[in-house]
Amino acid sequence: MAMQGMRSKPTKEGGRTLNKGFSLHLLVFPLAHVCNDTNKMTLINPQGMKLNIYKQKVEQAIKSYEKRLNKIVWRALSPEEKKKLDANKPMRYLENKAALNEALERLNWPISLKELSLLENEILAGKMYVQQAMELQEAVKKENYVSKALEEQQKIQGTPTKKNKSKKLDPLRGQKVIARC
Repeated sequence: MAMQGMRSKPTKEGGRTLNKGFSLHLLVFPLAHVCNDTNKMTLINPQGMKLNIYKQKVEQAIKSYEKRLNKIVWRALSPEEKKKLDANKPMRYLENKAALNEALERLNWPISLKELSLLENEILAGKMYVQQAMELQEAVKKENYVSKALEEQQKIQGTPTKKNKSKKLDPLRGQKVIARC
């Protein structure tokens, strides 16, 4: 499911094209509104998300994108450049970006820098989404801890607590829940 946008599709002429417009947030972020003008993403219903599952899907997509980026760069390198880099298998592009870019530059950029930048930006955006999901989870935990402590304090003081099932506490009230690209 998550990587369907990255697969190449056969064309009528028999060639293959890469489906453009694959985007990490469209693959695993169904409860968001993306504004095309400002390129900002707004989380509409943070309570409606299972953040652990969301984080797992984003992390899977990140790993897949990193693997693809590493393979693209590896395939573009000549055997001589691979030997200079002393590598027998694909190197991690993000960790060895300077050395790999120098090697690609010596080869007169056999792959587009724009392609590399697009994949790199998607990976970085995914890491940002994982971080924001963790921050949302922390905010929920903090709010739940505060509300439980308040209930316990009221019980100790003998103040009756009202349990109103129709009214739920919003654990993210007052928190900003906007994800930015």
